[in-house]
Formats: sequence, structure tokens, C-alpha cells
Amino acid sequence: MLSYLFPKEMKKVKNQAAVLYAPHDIRIEERPVPTPGLREVLIEIKAVGVCGSDVHYYEHGRIGSYVVRQPLILGHESSGTIVAVGEGVNTHRIGQCSRERIPSLLQVQDQLDWSR
Repeated sequence: MLSYLFPKEMKKVKNQAAVLYAPHDIRIEERPVPTPGLREVLIEIKAVGVCGSDVHYYEHGRIGSYVVRQPLILGHESSGTIVAVGEGVNTHRIGQCSRERIPSLLQVQDQLDWSR
């Protein structure tokens, strides 16, 4: 991993997440700072939007047949700055702004009950 942060600075970085446990039960929690893997980037989040699905999960704990069965990290419409890159990503990306939908469906699918 290549980063513009030094190892000591990386240890000081906080990774806070809004975690939904049940309807009307959101907790701000510290999570480990991930290391970008192959073709991945690490983004220092500057802002996160609240979308309709976040509100619906907060209010009802579900959207249709997609039911929250275990803690779910909310906030997938975010923007920030790329601070580290994994293998296969051009190092010129470090410092660039990024607007991503995070986490991806693959990251949250284990947190939802997809049965109908």
C-alpha cells in the first residue's frame, strides 16, 4: 500500500461509522482503518449524505423483503480524498477527490436477509 500518510499518522486516523442495530438505534462506532487491496483505494471521508434507504432502514429496519438482521453500517453516498492506493492503482490518484457509493452491495449483503 502506498500512502501520503506516514505509519504513525495512519495509527492516529479514526474510522467512525454510523451503525444501525435496530429501528431508531444508531450508534457511532470506531472501526479498523482498512488497507486497500488490489485495485482499491482508501478514501478519507469528508462528507456523507443521508439517502432515502438510510432513512427507511432507520425508521423500519427494512426495505421491502430486505431486513436488517445484524448491525448495518449506514451512509453509502460519500465524498473525500484518496489517501492511499493498493496494488494496481496509479499513485497519482493519491490526493485526488473522490465521490463514491460506499459500501458496495457486496460489502453489505452479509448484513441483510435477502430471503423473500
